[in-house]
Amino acid sequence: MKKRTALGIVCGIVCAIGLQAQVLGKVDYIEGSAEITRNGEKLRAIAIGTPIENLDLVKTSANGLVSIAFEKDSGLTGSIQIVPNSTALIRQDLVSGSPSNEAQLMAGSVNLKVKRLAGMKSAIQVKTPTAVLGVRGTEFSVATFNGSVITACKEGEVSCASYSAISETLSTDGGASAVPGTMVEILESGAVNTGSFPEGNFEDNWKAMRDKWQTYNVDLFAADPVNFMNQFIVNWNDHSAKVESLSATLRANPNLKKWLADAKAGKVSGNLADWAREKPSVMKDLLAVRPDMTVAMISWYRLQELIPLVPQSAMNRTLATGETVKAFIARFNRGSASMASSVALFSAAEKQYMLRNDGLSPFLDF
Repeated sequence: MKKRTALGIVCGIVCAIGLQAQVLGKVDYIEGSAEITRNGEKLRAIAIGTPIENLDLVKTSANGLVSIAFEKDSGLTGSIQIVPNSTALIRQDLVSGSPSNEAQLMAGSVNLKVKRLAGMKSAIQVKTPTAVLGVRGTEFSVATFNGSVITACKEGEVSCASYSAISETLSTDGGASAVPGTMVEILESGAVNTGSFPEGNFEDNWKAMRDKWQTYNVDLFAADPVNFMNQFIVNWNDHSAKVESLSATLRANPNLKKWLADAKAGKVSGNLADWAREKPSVMKDLLAVRPDMTVAMISWYRLQELIPLVPQSAMNRTLATGETVKAFIARFNRGSASMASSVALFSAAEKQYMLRNDGLSPFLDF
């Protein structure tokens, strides 16, 4: 009886630590419309003080803005600001026992003002499907559009490198560093360019440079929207269908169902022996869907970004699939709800696995 009681106490401590470790920050400012997706579901309301947990997806509307102040347990001090029309996933992994923080920028722009706490090895990086930007303490801004990325630094230094989310490979060409007065652009092709950043008010200059850069890229797309869309439509067609099928298997996994029910109740039930039995089946289903999820998600976010910019004059043009632009957009919009559900489920499953695996992702060794 004593041994059983002791085991229950230890399990309770482990569960409590797991839950606490998931809070990476809190909302310290919000305006306009924004949403947070957590454990596969959208939060009903967001307000100042709302906690930000590991693998929360934050999305802002055209008038929305969310600022998140990092908690001490993240190993960082400072904040990340997710500006209008942006989507970012906030995550933390344990690397060699130390927290490694990451903002996965899916669309739009973020501003960061961060500093590593004394005695901590924690760092933060901003990652897009085509670039990785790493810092240990600085103030900088990042924007992405149509696969390209730009960044500028108010103080400190940001290391910038080309990256492929599909192959998970980082360029070995050395990249470049953004420092005050120098901005960096990373193209989808892998090319890394540098240019001068004007002196004066950083925030005003960043907005002007970002808007000018985005306008240039929007004009490129508008000149030949069919060619740009063709680059993603085949991948979307092939991989989104596979994601829907594989996500159905993941959603039906009895162990994951139990985990998500726990999450809804705000708990992590079971003990280490239970988790050892439960994790393999969830890992198997996650590993099965991950390759198609990565490709489909990149295509999905990119097409969401580009479709609103398609000129009316291009709607009746024919795509590589044989359908008109207008017909594809209608079909894409119908399938977006299912894709959003699959993306949310995927993140929720990874998070629940990490909670039961000492904070380590199931993809760490793959």
